[in-house]
Amino acid sequence: AASEAIAKDGVAAMTTLAEVAVAKVRVGEAASTGAAIAHQVHGAIGFTKEYALQLSTRRLWSWREEFGSDVEWAARVGAFACGRGADQLWPMLTDI
Repeated sequence: AASEAIAKDGVAAMTTLAEVAVAKVRVGEAASTGAAIAHQVHGAIGFTKEYALQLSTRRLWSWREEFGSDVEWAARVGAFACGRGADQLWPMLTDI
């Protein structure tokens, strides 16, 4: 959705920024959850440095922090939602 918004409206459009922010937060959450599950499945808890899985999960963790943390981007989503007003909240959420 974020790449489609950029192609349609450009990078500076507020709706594009909101879609990018939502995508950034969701991908960060998915990376954290996916890495945790992978370590549990492989029994790598406590053996991160000794197990090859760490090569992939460390990349996920570092990519998650690029261009700002999930918390920073979630704050942007919240500010965008609050700035639109109560009447526009549901349409905004369903359009993203």
